[in-house]
Amino acid sequence: MLQVAQTRRWKQLGACLLAACLALPGPASAVTKMKLRGYITARVDDRTVAILDDKLELTVASRITGQDASGEHAMAMADLGPGMLIEAEGQWLDKHKFFAEKITVDLRDAEKQIHGGAYLQEEPGETGKISGGAAAALKADGYWLDLTAQTHREWDAVKVVATSSPAAVSTGSAEQTLAGYQVKYNGVRGSDGRIATERIELGAPAPADAYKMPHGVEVVRGKDAQTGIDVIEFRKGDKVQGRMKLFPVKSVQEYVTTLGDSLLPPGKSGTTRALEFRFFVVEDSSINATSLPDGTLLINTALLGAIQNEAQLAFVLSHEIAHVLQVHYWREVHETRGQRVGLVIAGLAAGAFIGDLGTFLAGMGIASVVNGHQRELENQADRLGLQNVIEHGYDPREAPKFCKMVIERYGDRSTSKVWSNHDSSLMRGSFLTVQLQRQYPESQFEQAKKDSKAFRAMRDAMGPVKIE
Repeated sequence: MLQVAQTRRWKQLGACLLAACLALPGPASAVTKMKLRGYITARVDDRTVAILDDKLELTVASRITGQDASGEHAMAMADLGPGMLIEAEGQWLDKHKFFAEKITVDLRDAEKQIHGGAYLQEEPGETGKISGGAAAALKADGYWLDLTAQTHREWDAVKVVATSSPAAVSTGSAEQTLAGYQVKYNGVRGSDGRIATERIELGAPAPADAYKMPHGVEVVRGKDAQTGIDVIEFRKGDKVQGRMKLFPVKSVQEYVTTLGDSLLPPGKSGTTRALEFRFFVVEDSSINATSLPDGTLLINTALLGAIQNEAQLAFVLSHEIAHVLQVHYWREVHETRGQRVGLVIAGLAAGAFIGDLGTFLAGMGIASVVNGHQRELENQADRLGLQNVIEHGYDPREAPKFCKMVIERYGDRSTSKVWSNHDSSLMRGSFLTVQLQRQYPESQFEQAKKDSKAFRAMRDAMGPVKIE
C-alpha cells in the first residue's frame, strides 16, 4: 500500500510539473535582448560601470571589444573607464540594473588626437596674440584651444575678412568682426578637456543661404480667420502650407522670448545673412524644442511643463541656438550629400493645423531639426550650450539632470523626439556629464543660478499642460 501511495504521489507530482511546464511562456515570449548606447559616467566597481543612473553589470563571460578604423580589438573589464562611448547588449534585471553580455567600445571617440571646426559664437579675446604667433587661448567649438609657439597658424584676419566682407576693411573693423567666422583646428585633448592645438585656420563665415528655409518657405505669425487664435504659418509665397497654434498666455510667450534673447551670443551678429531669432511657444504635447535654419525656435508646451527650472530651459534654448549658428541643417545637406527633397506635405490640406511637426518638416527635407542631427553635430550643440549657460551664470549640472528626469518619467515611451527619447536622453545626458567632468571643476558651480522668480511665475501662469 505504501508503494502504491508513493507511486500515486509521484504521478501527481509529475502531472503538476508537466502542467507547470506547459504554463511557462514559450521561446516567442523570451526576454528580449536590448541595446544601450552612451558614455560611461562612472566606474562603480570591478564588474560594474554606470551610464548616468543605469548600472551595467558584467561577468567573466561578458565579451568586451573595442572598435576603431583598423577593426575589432579584445579588451578587458579593467580597460573600461569614464568618458568611453559604448554600446552594451544584454537585458534589464531591474529598473536601473542592466546585465551586459557584450560591450563594444568606440575607440575612435576616445582618441585624444582630435580635429574639428566651428563658427565662432563670440569675438576672440586674444586675436592679436593669435595672429602674432604668441601663446594664446581661444574659445571655440565648446572647447578651450591652447595655442603655443609651435602651433601652425593660418590666421590672416584682414585677408579673410576682406574676401568675405570687403566693406569691413574700409571701416577698419577687420580685426574686430570675427564672430561668425569659421575656425578649423586639430590637436591633442588633455585630461582637463583643453586642446593642445597643433594647427588652426581661420575661414569665412557660412554663406547666406545656410540660414534660409528650404524651398522658399517662410515662417510668419498670423491669426486663424475662423477662431481668431494666434498661430504661426509656414508659407510658400501666398500659400499656407501648415499652421501651429501658439500658446495663448501672453506672459508665457514674453518670458520665453526674453530669456531666449538674453542667451544669444555675439556670433548672431556676424552671420552673412541678418538673423532675427524668434521664440514661439506652440501647443504640442511632446517634450521637444525645434530650431529652424532661419532662427525660428519652436518651444513645445510639454517641454515647458516638464522642465524643472530656468537653468534647464536656458540649456535647451542655448543648444537650439547653437544648431542655428553652426548651420547644422546646411552642413548635413552638404556634408552628407543628401538628395534634394521636393516640397511634398503628404496628407495635409493647405492651411491645415500641423498634427506632427516631424512629419510635416520631413516633407521639406529637414526632419533632423525635430528628430535630431548627426551625433557629432548634437554633441557640438551640447558643448556650446554648456559653455553658453556657464557664461550666463547658470548651473550647467542641471542639463544632465533634465536628461535624467526625462528618462525617469518618460523613458518607457518610444518616440523619435530628441528631448523625450530614452536613448537620446541617455546619450545626451551621459555626454554632458562626461563633458562637465573633463572640462569644468564642479565646485565652481555651487553659487550658480538654477531658478528664478520669473520662471516660477511663468509656470504658474501656464497651468497644467498635456505631456505625452
